[in-house]
Amino acid sequence: MTQRADLSASIERFQTEMNQIDEVAHVLLKGHLLIEEALTRIIEKFTYHPQHLTEANLRFFQKVQIARALCLRKDQFGEWELILAINSLRNEVAHKLQSPNRDKKFDRVKEVYFREVAGFPEAAERRNASDATILMFACGHCTGFLGTYEEDAKSFRKMVHSMDRVMNPDQPPFDL
Repeated sequence: MTQRADLSASIERFQTEMNQIDEVAHVLLKGHLLIEEALTRIIEKFTYHPQHLTEANLRFFQKVQIARALCLRKDQFGEWELILAINSLRNEVAHKLQSPNRDKKFDRVKEVYFREVAGFPEAAERRNASDATILMFACGHCTGFLGTYEEDAKSFRKMVHSMDRVMNPDQPPFDL
């Protein structure tokens, strides 16, 4: 292939990809980002100098494992498996637009999601939703789970602040 043909093929591929709206990829990338933001907030609730976490440049998987290790009673919940399945799908889509493994990884997200919401009244009708909608529900389920965990972390932080005030009354308080 000549250099000109290579350039033409690249331009054609770019135009083809950019002219298509991939709703699943769009929902996946935004949902993954919202999950990661929640994980970061949770971890930061357990730290007093979060700038060191920023410097550590933690990957998503590391944030999941740290947050999971910090929770008192929720470390075995299926939502962690769902979060990791969403991350695996995101990695697949982020690194290869037309991946042959995309469907398999998406099927895994659906399998774990529907297992986790099996007792919910609306779960059965959600099975007939579009892939993008199912993925939105799965990401929403994870952010809801992490939201309850974040509330637990806030309560823990308040207890630590209370203890600090008793133990160090002469020191300035940390911000909540």
